[in-house]
Amino acid sequence: MTQPTNEYNEDVRYRPDDDCPLFSESLEEHIVGITRGTLPNHGTFCGNCYTPLSPDTAKCPHCGALTDGSRRPVETIPDEVIAMLRDQRKTESSIVNSFAYAGFIIAICFALWLILTVPYLRPESGHLITATVVFSLVLIIGGRTLAGVLGGYYGDHYAYDRARKRLRTRWAQWSAQR
Repeated sequence: MTQPTNEYNEDVRYRPDDDCPLFSESLEEHIVGITRGTLPNHGTFCGNCYTPLSPDTAKCPHCGALTDGSRRPVETIPDEVIAMLRDQRKTESSIVNSFAYAGFIIAICFALWLILTVPYLRPESGHLITATVVFSLVLIIGGRTLAGVLGGYYGDHYAYDRARKRLRTRWAQWSAQR
């Protein structure tokens, strides 16, 4: 599995090397534009994978389907395909956020454990300012780090793979019906 480099601090999503033909980057961008209201759901799209095409394209650059083959280009992206991307993104988002919150909860528990078990930091020791500073630092640094690692790395990988698996199943069912 690979992850693209992030030289310009752009929002880069995890992408596995699974050779899955679903949702080309240009299709994802177009669907996001449709759902935000910045692009119309009208144009020329591959009849097989719905990647946006220029009117004079003979072969889809994403799936390789010929435009004069059995699945001719279409003028709109079906609502079901748009719903599939929305569901994929929603699944990814909820899992990543859950992992990030779990990281923050672990930091809170660790900070409480530290304050309650280290004799110098216990409330009855009289070192409340020191205990508050230690607690705050553990929350800020530990919470941010654990949320970033659990949500941003492990959660992202797990969420993308799980959402992609659901998407493949849904796409196969929908493709069989169309």
